[in-house]
Amino acid sequence: SKTSIASRSGETAAANIGTNYRGTAFAGGCNMAVQEVVPGTVHAKDGSAPRLERAAGHRVPGSYGLLSRLSAWWMRRRGWRMEIAEPMPDKCVIIMYPHTSNWDFPIGLLTKWAVGLTLKRDALCFAGKESLFKWPWGWFFRGVGGFPVNRKASTGFVEQMAARFTAEPRMRFVIAPEGTRSYVPHMRSSFYYVAVAARVPIAMGAFDFPGKRVVVDTFLTPCGDAAADLSAIDGYYRQLGNRGCVPEKAAPWKFRSGDGG
Repeated sequence: SKTSIASRSGETAAANIGTNYRGTAFAGGCNMAVQEVVPGTVHAKDGSAPRLERAAGHRVPGSYGLLSRLSAWWMRRRGWRMEIAEPMPDKCVIIMYPHTSNWDFPIGLLTKWAVGLTLKRDALCFAGKESLFKWPWGWFFRGVGGFPVNRKASTGFVEQMAARFTAEPRMRFVIAPEGTRSYVPHMRSSFYYVAVAARVPIAMGAFDFPGKRVVVDTFLTPCGDAAADLSAIDGYYRQLGNRGCVPEKAAPWKFRSGDGG
């Protein structure tokens, strides 16, 4: 399956980093004051552990031009709060959890505009199937940071994204870890292995529809042990208590059997 291919290719890419991978500095770091968040650390078999850090500040919605002001006004009128990290690592994989509704995209897009995270200035981007980028809507999806992924290429998704991270001076890559709005009993592992292969942190993004919050202010530096890292991610979201637009569709934090988790 595509997920299994992504997992295997990601494991290979991570292995190619070398035996000194665990504990090394990640490429996406930044000089930000942080407060460590440890909801329940689970150590890997070799004793290493994932590290969760929270940014010291948040971006101020409505402070980045006309589009920012209009988007912030719309969100505030409807009671939404936006807690987006400032500063943010130059390179990171941003997961938005849970992805349960078509409403996630407009709420996410309005948040992006409100806090001034543009493609040109802040390198915020996402991947999509090639059909999205054809007429008549291709111009729009490219304009808001999207780029097509060639699913038929000989190199897998993880390798394509890792190579893109290497080539770009800055890249904040947004992805839904479930890969679908429907309920699934596991996560797709590609987000994790992209971060491991590219050696960048994972930004823990959250939709909270009942609480009317969009949160992206905590970053996980993986230790390279999928079970330990997923346990830390699960602990963080349990502590945060966020719920999606359709809560019963939220997927559990585990990979499919044989898929790296």
